[in-house]
Amino acid sequence: MKTSIALIGFGTVGSALYERILNLPQYEISGVAVKHPEKHKDRLPEVLMRKSAEALIARPETEVILEAIDDSDAALEFAVKALEAGKTYITASKKMVASNLGLLHRLEETYDGNLLYEAAVGGAVPILRTLREHLAAEPVKRVRGILNGTCNYILTQMQEAGADFDTSLKEAQLKGYAETDASSDIDALDTYYKSLIIARTLSGTTPELARVVYEGIRDVAAADVAKVRKEGGKVKLIADIQREGDKFKIDIRPTAVTPDDPLHNVDGSSNAVTIEGVHSGTITLQGLGAGGHPTASAMVGDLMNIPAPKLEKVKKMLTALR
Repeated sequence: MKTSIALIGFGTVGSALYERILNLPQYEISGVAVKHPEKHKDRLPEVLMRKSAEALIARPETEVILEAIDDSDAALEFAVKALEAGKTYITASKKMVASNLGLLHRLEETYDGNLLYEAAVGGAVPILRTLREHLAAEPVKRVRGILNGTCNYILTQMQEAGADFDTSLKEAQLKGYAETDASSDIDALDTYYKSLIIARTLSGTTPELARVVYEGIRDVAAADVAKVRKEGGKVKLIADIQREGDKFKIDIRPTAVTPDDPLHNVDGSSNAVTIEGVHSGTITLQGLGAGGHPTASAMVGDLMNIPAPKLEKVKKMLTALR
C-alpha cells in the first residue's frame, strides 16, 4: 500500500520534491497546494492542483505533508493542523521551526503526530540526523560551521573575483542563490535560526542561551577580503554554537578562516559544519546547502526516515476513516 503525500508549494523546492517523489514507487502524490494554479499548468497535472492547503491536509487519505513555502506564519498554521490530525509534517522553514519548536513538540506528543525538519538547517548536509542518531550518546560541546549558502557564495565571489559586496550580491541573485530581498541571509538572521535549531537539538526544545551575537556580511569590504586573502586566509560567515555548562553561546560573524581550518576550502553555495564531541573528536560534514534539489534531498530523506511504527499507526487510523 502506497503512502499518500500532499505537497504545499510548487516553487523551486516544491517542484524538485514533486520530481523526486514521482520516481519513488512506494509513494503517491494525492494533491499539490498552489496559490496560482494557472502558473503551473505546463508542469503540474490539473487534477492534482489544489488552492486550499488546509483542505488537502484534512483529507482522510493524506498521510504525510511536505511543505515548501516562504511564509513562516502560514507554515506554522499548516504544521499545527497536520500535527493535531496526527499526521507527519516535513518542512524546510527554519524561522517557523526555530521560533515554535516547543509548541510543535508538545503537539507531536499530544496528538501522536510527527515533525521532521532536517532541511531547515543545512540543505543536503545531514546535520540534525548526525547529532540525533550517530552522536546520540556523545556529549557534543561545540558545533561550528557555514550555514548559509547565499552568504558563502557572495564571500567566495569577493574572494575569487575581487568584486565588491554589491556586485557579488547581484551575481548571487542572477544565479538564483539569493532572493530579491536577501536581508535575512546577508544580515545573518537565517544563520541565527539554524543555529538555534542546532542548540535545541543538542539540549531539548528550550535551551538556555548564555549569549547570542549575530552579525551579517553587509559591511564586509572588498579591501578586508583582499587583506585576509593576502595572508592566506578566507572570510567566511561562521556560526559558532558552544555549550557552556547547561547553557549555550551562539556567536555568528564574518571570520578570517586560516588554511588549517576544515572550513577554509568550503566555497560557493556549500554548507559545512565541524562537530566537536568529548569522545568522538572533530567530525566535519560538507555538502550543498542552497537550491531546490539539495533541500528536496533532505526532505525526501526525512520522508524515508519516518519512524515505521508511527507511519503504520497513521495508516490504520486513516484506513478506518475511509
